[in-house]
Amino acid sequence: MGRKSINTQVTSSNPMHFKTTEKELKYNIAYEKSLSLWSVPYTTQYVPTRFGRTHVISCGPDDGEPLILLHAMGFSSTIWFPNIEPLATKYKVYAIDFIGDLNKSAPSMLPANREECGEWLGEVLNRLGIDDCIMGGISYGGFLALNYSIYATSRVKKLFLLSPASTFVPLHNQFIYRIIAMNAIPVKWSVHHFIKWLSKHKLNKALVDQFHAAFRYGSLSLRVPPSVYSDDELERLVMPVLVLLGDQEVISDVNLAYTRATQLGKNILAEIIPGTGHLLNLENPDYVNMKINGFLCYG
Repeated sequence: MGRKSINTQVTSSNPMHFKTTEKELKYNIAYEKSLSLWSVPYTTQYVPTRFGRTHVISCGPDDGEPLILLHAMGFSSTIWFPNIEPLATKYKVYAIDFIGDLNKSAPSMLPANREECGEWLGEVLNRLGIDDCIMGGISYGGFLALNYSIYATSRVKKLFLLSPASTFVPLHNQFIYRIIAMNAIPVKWSVHHFIKWLSKHKLNKALVDQFHAAFRYGSLSLRVPPSVYSDDELERLVMPVLVLLGDQEVISDVNLAYTRATQLGKNILAEIIPGTGHLLNLENPDYVNMKINGFLCYG
C-alpha cells in the first residue's frame, strides 16, 4: 500500500483572502516591508466588527483630533507613507484596512451594499471610541469615505478625496477590463504592466511588490464596486470637501469629474494637479501634503 501524502497547506487565519498560512505569511512579509516606510511611530490593532476583524494602524498624539484614512484597492493602508508624517504631527490618525480588500483585515462576512459599508465603518469608529472625525480616502478608499460621509453626515467634520474611484463619473471600461485581467493572471509582468498603465511615475518598489503579493497570494473579495453618486446623495454633504485629481488620470474622465464636483455646491473645492495620475499622493506627495494641510487648517 502506498504512503498517504501529508497535507501541509494549513488554512490561514484569514481564509477569505489567503487559502494557506504560507500564502498569508508571504503577503504579510510584503506588507510589513511597506509599513516600514512610515516615518513616524505607530501601533497596530484588530478591531472586532460583525463583518470580521478590521486591521487599524494608529499614530499621532493621543489628544489629537481623530483623522481616518482609507486606502486604494490592493495597496492597503501602507499607501499613506508619503503623507503620514505631516498628518500625524497634529492629528490622531487611524489608517484602516477596509474589509474585503487584500490587506491584513480578516473578514468573516462581506458588506453587500453601500449601507453595509457604512455600517462596517461605523462599527470600527465606535470600537475606537470616535464620535466624529476628519476623513480622507484615495481611489476606492475615496469612494468609501464619501459613502460614509453620506451615511453618517454628522460624524464627518471634513472630507478629502484623492482620485476617488467612480464617485462623480463612471469608470472607463478599459480600467475594468485591465483590473479583471490582472486579477485573473497575477504574475509579476501583468501586475507591473497594470501599475505602469495606472501611473506614469516610478513608484516605491516595496509598495509595488506588496501590491503584486496581494494578487499573487490572495483572493480579492470586495462585493461593492465603486459607482457614481446621484446629485441628491452628493448634496447631503454639508461638511467642507476637498477633491484632488490628476491630469494624467486613466480610470475615468478627470475633466468631467472636476466639472461635476465643482458644480455640486460651494462646500466642495476641487483641483486638477498637473503631471499626476491616479496615485497622486505617491507621485507628488509634497504638493498633495500642502493642499491637504491647507484644507484642514483653513478649509
